[in-house]
Amino acid sequence: MTEPLDPWGMAWVHQVYRRELRLLVDLIAAVEPGDRARAAVVAEHLTDMAASLHEHHVGEDELLWPPLLSRAEPDAAAVLRMQQQHDELHALLEEAGALAPVWRESASRADRDRLAAVAARLSVVTDAHLADEEQHVLPLIREHITAEEWAEFERRGHASIPPEKALVFLGIGLQDATPHEREKFVGGLPPEVRDFWAGPGGLQYAQWRAELLGGAPAAAP
Repeated sequence: MTEPLDPWGMAWVHQVYRRELRLLVDLIAAVEPGDRARAAVVAEHLTDMAASLHEHHVGEDELLWPPLLSRAEPDAAAVLRMQQQHDELHALLEEAGALAPVWRESASRADRDRLAAVAARLSVVTDAHLADEEQHVLPLIREHITAEEWAEFERRGHASIPPEKALVFLGIGLQDATPHEREKFVGGLPPEVRDFWAGPGGLQYAQWRAELLGGAPAAAP
């Protein structure tokens, strides 16, 4: 008998987006006008998270929604709603992507406040979308998406992470991971990556996180 699909990674990555976008709203608003160095740190993380969320949605649009529409026809309205929500989020991601480099360069109060408002809207809309997806579409994924299709979706997501950002995404993924998520995620990493994270990698991430938060270094997750 075929084991049911366990798309544990969906809720895990959703939690990362929720947490980081909420955090960014506060981080942007706290940057003092004229502090270009601080604006650069925060703007870069916003740009990275926006790009990652966009790629996550493109993967769903291209790899998950088409088979669900053909196999879960009675629930097609939920899948179509996901597509519509992606369109709304794409517009917000584009707006944030356009404003972030402007603020990074100027560090002005006006540009900061414009970006903070868009980031706040992006966080709220993302929260609502992810909750809707988890309640109404994740069960369809478990039932109608094959293990091979899910593996391809995950490979697409991993491939979208720039190599120079791999340590950052590893760290933010483990930040609030449940024991089940940590076991599944870390267990799937190559041994050399696990060893690196246990040593200098974890320390490097803690230093990066401290710089992002504007405080003293904290222990790696």
